[in-house]
Amino acid sequence: MDQLTQQIAATSQIREACGAASELMRLWPLTKAEYMDNDARYGEDLQVRLTRAIATITTGESVRMNDAEYVYEGADEIPGCPQRIVDALLAANDAYDAMDTYSDSLDVTVLLEAADLLQAGWSDKTVERVQELAQHFQNDMQAAIEQDEQYVLNTEADAIAQRFASIIVHVDKMISAVAHVPDHEIGGVDGKEMERVERAALPLLLFMNELCELLAVPRVGATAEQIHGLLAAYAMRNGEYSDSGDSALAFARILAPLALAEWRKHKEDVLWDAAEAKLRAKEEDERKNKEALAAKFAHVKDDPTKPEVEL
Repeated sequence: MDQLTQQIAATSQIREACGAASELMRLWPLTKAEYMDNDARYGEDLQVRLTRAIATITTGESVRMNDAEYVYEGADEIPGCPQRIVDALLAANDAYDAMDTYSDSLDVTVLLEAADLLQAGWSDKTVERVQELAQHFQNDMQAAIEQDEQYVLNTEADAIAQRFASIIVHVDKMISAVAHVPDHEIGGVDGKEMERVERAALPLLLFMNELCELLAVPRVGATAEQIHGLLAAYAMRNGEYSDSGDSALAFARILAPLALAEWRKHKEDVLWDAAEAKLRAKEEDERKNKEALAAKFAHVKDDPTKPEVEL
């Protein structure tokens, strides 16, 4: 493991997030049908949330969660929803589905397919660099497994942190590669540099989850606003990559709390008990009703001659 990967893995934010990842991963193998169903629903929800975020960025418009769900379920037009948003959601889902095969095939052409679907605007030179970096990741992964047969099986937080840090370092290099496009290829900076960088990098955020799948790290979700935060630094420096590792460290600091929240949510979703949730909702309704009744009669003075009535 190189020095930069070690440095990222040792940060408090990454260690905390990977502690949550470890707690999540220790639930496996899932033994209850209820848990397996919950996990499947979580996966569907993650795709809806990510494709909604992608469509929000590619259109620059607000995208309703219901519309993202309808398109995920197969709708290709939605009454009351502009077709441009539906089309953006369709493209996002097609890109998500295409990318979902990478962790099994290691075929980088699915990343290029996703980039085309999302109109990432990669030049031929950029495509070559992306393919090169993807191959570097595969080589590094294979070397790590050859050195330690338990590399992707270890569910301890420190081991997960090392794998997650490795993913962050590689993804940072790839984002830097696609973010930096010579002016003559994009017609000069026109004040929409952030939009260009985000569109160029969106396929790589999907790709990052496939790398997570390969290295037994849970997937990460993000809203459109969170993606803005993740990618802002790359736009401000015009995507110029520095070997100092500053961009990877910054990326890790912003990504870590998103991962922490996502992995805690994933665990909660898997362990969700419908019967218990219904009971808690009933108890909460009763509590609120009692509070409302008490507030309604709060102005009534106590009559010491009347027996006490329990609400």
